[in-house]
Amino acid sequence: MNKKYLIGGGVVGVAVVVLAVWFFFFKDDAPDAVDVGDANEQLDADLAEDGGDAGPAVADGIDGVWVVDDEIGSFDFDTASGSFAGFRVAEELTIGSVTAVGRSGGVTGSVTIDGGQLTGADVTVDMNSIVSNDPRRESAIRRAIGAAEFPTATFTFDGGVDVSGLEAGGAAHTFEVEGDLTVAGVTNPVTFSIDANVRDDGFGVIVGSTEIVWEDFGVTPPSASIVVSIADEGTVEFQLIVAR
Repeated sequence: MNKKYLIGGGVVGVAVVVLAVWFFFFKDDAPDAVDVGDANEQLDADLAEDGGDAGPAVADGIDGVWVVDDEIGSFDFDTASGSFAGFRVAEELTIGSVTAVGRSGGVTGSVTIDGGQLTGADVTVDMNSIVSNDPRRESAIRRAIGAAEFPTATFTFDGGVDVSGLEAGGAAHTFEVEGDLTVAGVTNPVTFSIDANVRDDGFGVIVGSTEIVWEDFGVTPPSASIVVSIADEGTVEFQLIVAR
């Protein structure tokens, strides 16, 4: 066979192998960003699987302390069932661009509504339980955020947002909530864009996200031989299922 064809065939073969490696190991299989509609659909599926148990009735309004429900659903990275918090960031690899996502299902906390006003929130996330859409990232992520020294991240809010438009069985509403985010022992003010609704079965669904700069929290993104660069900024996001 002509040497030219042999060389050409070899190049094509290498290209096929590279594409196969990319597809099976480094494809961008990141889950979708948090979405209140998706969260409600997943909650419906969780409730159906668990026998349709509902939260406390909300016929008397939305005021009260709403606690993160850690029993409904079971955190699963692919389906994002139940409550979770995490991040997403753009990575440039030697063979293409991907979105790195890390999420923890270890979320506790509560939000308080009084007189139709969101008067407080306190959410804690277990940073040692973070999982990723690529397990090879997980130990590097925990090192980068100093999870051994700072095992939790928190978000606190002291009140001042009108949520009186929320009603049981009503549509989701969007709010801007300013509070303090603490990651790796460093606290900075952030503003979360939040979508929330109160379901007629007694559960509340809250999703939110904000953009942060890693350096502001003293976090240096992890490096690896295949990683060309990681964006200086990323998205912190959460999905909370709450019950009063």
